[in-house]
This record gives sequence, C-alpha cells and structure tokens, in this order.
Amino acid sequence: MKYLIYCRKSTENEDRQIQSLDSQENELRRLAEAQGLEILDVLKESMSAKAEGRPVFKQMIEMIMRGKAQGIICWKLDRLARNMIDGGKIMDLLGKSIIKEIKTFESTHLPSDNVLMLAVHFGMANQFVRDLSVNVKRGNRAKLEKGGWPHHAPLGYYNDKATKTIQIHKEQAKYVSRAFELYSTGSYGVKQVADILFDEGFRAKSGKKVYENQIQRLLDSPFSSGLMVSNGKYYEGNHTSIISRNMFDKIQYLMHNKSRPRPKRLFFPLRGFLSCNNCGCALTASVKKGHHYYYCTNGRGNCNEHKSYLREIELYKIIGKELASLQITPEKIEIMYESAKERNGSKAVYAEQAIETLKKELGTLKE
Repeated sequence: MKYLIYCRKSTENEDRQIQSLDSQENELRRLAEAQGLEILDVLKESMSAKAEGRPVFKQMIEMIMRGKAQGIICWKLDRLARNMIDGGKIMDLLGKSIIKEIKTFESTHLPSDNVLMLAVHFGMANQFVRDLSVNVKRGNRAKLEKGGWPHHAPLGYYNDKATKTIQIHKEQAKYVSRAFELYSTGSYGVKQVADILFDEGFRAKSGKKVYENQIQRLLDSPFSSGLMVSNGKYYEGNHTSIISRNMFDKIQYLMHNKSRPRPKRLFFPLRGFLSCNNCGCALTASVKKGHHYYYCTNGRGNCNEHKSYLREIELYKIIGKELASLQITPEKIEIMYESAKERNGSKAVYAEQAIETLKKELGTLKE
C-alpha cells in the first residue's frame, strides 16, 4: 500500500508558522520509517482549511481516486479538514475503502472503524474554527471601542509590534497629506493625484507605484482624520491624525456631490473675481479664436449683457488702473510677507523631503 504525506499550515504568511511544514514532514517521515510504510509523495499546503477549495488537498484526493495511493499520513485530522464538506469527502472515501487507511501521529483510522468517531473529530475541528472566529470578532470590537485598530495599518501608518498600536509612518504621512491637499483644490482627479505623488517620490512598500484605486480608498477612508470605520460603525481612534476633520469632510463633498464643479482644464486668471454690473451675476470666460473673453453668466435669465464679450487684455487695463489706486500700509505688507513665507516654507519642507526620498530610491536602484 502506498501513502501520501499531507502537511498543512493555516497561514500563507511566511513570517508565521515558518517551521510548521518542515517539522510535520520530519515527524511523519519518522513515523512511516518506523512502521515500514511506502511513501509515494509529500504534499505541502499553506492555506486555511476552514473553507473548501484547497488546490493541494484537491490534488491529493485526485491521486487517491486514480488509485496512485491508498493511504494518507497527516499530523492530525484537523490538518486534513476543518470544514464539513472536505471532512465529509474524506469520510465517504474511507467508508468506500477508496482510502484504505489514514494514519495520524496519535491514531489510525480504517474503513471498518465507527464512522461516528471520525465525524466527531471533523466536527470538533469545524467547531474550533467557528469559536475562533467569534472570539476574534469580539476581541476586535473590544479593541475598536478602546480606540485601537485591530487590522493592518493603512497608508500613512504602520503597525508598531512592540506596543501593538498604530503609529504615523513619517515617509508616507507627508504624501498622504499631499494627496488630500491636491484633491481638495478640485482641479485634480484621483488618477492625476496618483501620478503627481509618483513623480514626487511616493512608493508602496514593494517600491511600485501607488495606483488610483489605493488613492481612492485613502481619500474615502476617515482613518487619516482620526476616525475608524468597521462594519459600518464609526469609532474614535487613539492614533494621531494626519489631516483635519474639516479637510476630510471637504474631500467627501468634492468626491460624492454630483453637482460639484468639474476640474478646470483652462486657466482664466480673473474668473471668480468679477460680477456683472447690470444683474450682479458672476462673469465667466471662454476661448474664442485663440483669445480669452469674459461675459456675464446670466444666471437670473434677465440680462442681455451675456451677449457681449470683453477681451481679457482690455480687462487687464481696467484692473491695472484700479490696482494702481490702492494704498497698502507697510504693516499690511509685512503681515502678507510673513504669511506667504510661512505658507511657502511648509511647501519647501515637503519638496525637500520628496527630493530626499527620490535620492534614497535612486541610491537603492544604483546598488
């Protein structure tokens, strides 16, 4: 009789249970040698057994159905199945003597055995998964209510394993803030924001571009403003926020309000500052034969001035005369200067940090 050794660990993460498959194989090989069993093949799988659809398990069943092997050696029955469909399949094949023997480290199961005992083993394995799921969900809810985040940290943050908290990722946080800032202007779509951030040095952990679907999730999530959402319920987070609540609310309005203005593809310097002297409606602008013209929007529907167009160059002359008559005190100039310096200083810091990030990436690529 030929046997298949089946080894399984519950997670695909290489950092966890890394020794599990090798230790299972070594122990089961020793068991086979001690009992003089012929091993046809060793099958290994890194996948949870709580649901059907494991490819290596399916391969094992197909090999047994074709008669290549007649027995299975595994560490415990819960390595074979933790769901009733796969468990029922094993029980059916054993009951029909297609599987002639299942050996575990603790016991041996034969077609002549009481099938009820096998059902109890698989039922206990399935119940363990159910209980574990309930306990994990309860633990997650408790952590959320205390302001903690029980899942993987989103963009701009990282999981601090030492304190089991969420901390700001200094490299990513500046780009997260920049993404909200760009979108809040109303002049950039999600794809454009992703392209600009990529040009400025924003990369995923893998070193690849952060694409628009990830930027979309970032802008849609209130996590960066200090709020957490789980199963449709909002929780106040203990983590430090990257943006303000007002900024997040503004982004949501721009993103989901259907009546919001579309991004401006043409720049008219005076649009938004001028109104019609006849009806009070705003002046808008358009390009005609290569020239910029301003005209009344006629929003109230009772003005004939919208039929008249004014060249932008003529408007500059009028605006120039008005500006020439303004008197600005030295105190106001100083206040404006300090304000502009502070505003541009924060942009300069971001630009310097972006350049540093790109230099690091360049150095890595050269290495």
